[in-house]
Amino acid sequence: MHLKHFVGCAGWRFGNFYPQALAPREYLSHYSRVFDVVEVGVPATYEHSFWRWAHETPEGFRFVVRIPEQAAAEEDSVELGNLLEAFRPIEEKTLAVVIRTPQGLTLQDGRRWLDRVLATSTYHGYSAILDFAHPSWFQDTTYNVLRRHGAAMYWRSGRNVQEAAVAITSDFIFLRLSGNAGNWKAEFEMALKEAGQDGQVDMSIIIADSPGGANAALTHLGLPERKYAGPMPAPALPVPAPRWSPGSRMILCVDLNAFYPSCEELREPALKGRPHAVIMTDQPAGKITRGVVSSCSYEARRFGVRSAMPLARALALCPDMDLRPVDIAYYKQVSEKVMEVLSGFADVIEQASIDEAFLDCTARAAAGDASPYEYASSIKRAIRERCGLSVSIGVAPSKSAAKIASDFKKPDDITVAYPDRLQDFLAPLEVGRISGIGPKTQQELKKIGIATIGQLAACDVQKLTSRFGSRNGLWMWQVATGADSDPVVPREDHVSISTEHSLEVHAKGRKEVLAELTALSDELYARVAGHGYLFRTVGAKIVRADFSIETREMSYQGPQQRRESILAAIPQLVDRFDLDAPVRKVGLRVTNLSHPGRQEAQRTLLDFFAGQGG
Repeated sequence: MHLKHFVGCAGWRFGNFYPQALAPREYLSHYSRVFDVVEVGVPATYEHSFWRWAHETPEGFRFVVRIPEQAAAEEDSVELGNLLEAFRPIEEKTLAVVIRTPQGLTLQDGRRWLDRVLATSTYHGYSAILDFAHPSWFQDTTYNVLRRHGAAMYWRSGRNVQEAAVAITSDFIFLRLSGNAGNWKAEFEMALKEAGQDGQVDMSIIIADSPGGANAALTHLGLPERKYAGPMPAPALPVPAPRWSPGSRMILCVDLNAFYPSCEELREPALKGRPHAVIMTDQPAGKITRGVVSSCSYEARRFGVRSAMPLARALALCPDMDLRPVDIAYYKQVSEKVMEVLSGFADVIEQASIDEAFLDCTARAAAGDASPYEYASSIKRAIRERCGLSVSIGVAPSKSAAKIASDFKKPDDITVAYPDRLQDFLAPLEVGRISGIGPKTQQELKKIGIATIGQLAACDVQKLTSRFGSRNGLWMWQVATGADSDPVVPREDHVSISTEHSLEVHAKGRKEVLAELTALSDELYARVAGHGYLFRTVGAKIVRADFSIETREMSYQGPQQRRESILAAIPQLVDRFDLDAPVRKVGLRVTNLSHPGRQEAQRTLLDFFAGQGG
């Protein structure tokens, strides 16, 4: 079989290979006009570097990227996955990634590690090349694992391991040539012969120490040598690296992954890696036979188990699932620890729920050199190290876009929606990605030809307000266009006051749900006033007949103290619910509480008219 050969060097900084007047920053663009591949490590500022590499190299050029050993050595491969996700600018130009086994790791101790890193690489769409440091790896057991994942071996000339030269485990081979041709010629020819006879290999990647070594390999292949190719013409349409536009807010939405099950794993590590669920029930652990799934681990989700699912149905899907009762008091303790960590990274923090928070990091991020991705990565590391939990983080110039970004790649990942590319990020997504647009609203939008956020942004705002009301129509248009400026509101007190009511007869439709929530306002306001609190945020909750739960919140710019502020919020919250199904329970709450002595309450229009004295 005829092999396609990619031939290049380890790195591109060879001063005597370029014209004397050429600046080092131009080396890559000129190197890529001579050779068609390079083996390179991951730079410290990799996010910016990857965009620059993609821009400076021609379309047919390829990278082989060596993964830092620390990123590959982690037990759960989270850091490796995050790093591979950051490869997006050079995704189409990356032939493979090189992963080296941790120093001293043997086949006996590292079999699971090998499966894990290969699975992570494959999941992110990259072929892997394994560089084995310990001789125990060079045997059939290893080769079979590599074949299963389509991974190749890192063959290095001069290595005193004969098996490595002939083990073909993928549809490509990787050959690393060290020293002059006299040192590696025989081994090189033997490896190519084995690859040619295999019948399944269709590509070779050949990396030498220097341009001279690469040209020697080309000569052995019967191909012409490569020389300095002259100036590289500038591309007609330069693609700038994404940047955080000056003056744009940097908002992060931090979402704790499978929070309740993860909390259970913290106090019971044996649950980690097993399917398990947290159940809404009145029965103790070990005796749970009825209830509804509150949340479940990702292992359970692979069986089809979902939140709000009746326990009998969940156990039919996953009979061996471990069950634990909901323990809100414990989860709140863990949540408070996480929020304490997050507060160290934010100018302002708003805890949206027990497992989610918005951070305004505009000033802190601007004061440092870290990119948005690197800043978010530092938050992920801090939460993992100090709390033992994983999070998904969305970074964007608005709260709504940050929320969408945090849901974009779960679990345990980071998505950055840059201000100058926000519309490109949002446009292809379904409108249902917007928090607050449920299935019913989606159907109404489809009736007027709107299925994506881009179509929503392009719609005449008057058309939206006439169909969905002035407030909701304007709100969804602002979210779609990235124009919403909802602030991150600090929570001055982590206490919330709430009340709930189970309905003897299920409520149906907006009118009945509105009436039930309004009926709760007197009790809620009495408790707020009794404690002497001011509040900024009003929230409503519905529990449907199938036990699915939906919550909505709205925040005022300043603290409120009147019952009318609660009443005014309720219709707006109800309008954002999906009310196609009957409702069995309703709840109302206020959060972001403070005391009058701390700051003067913001006067509403109702306050103004009340003070006019007739």
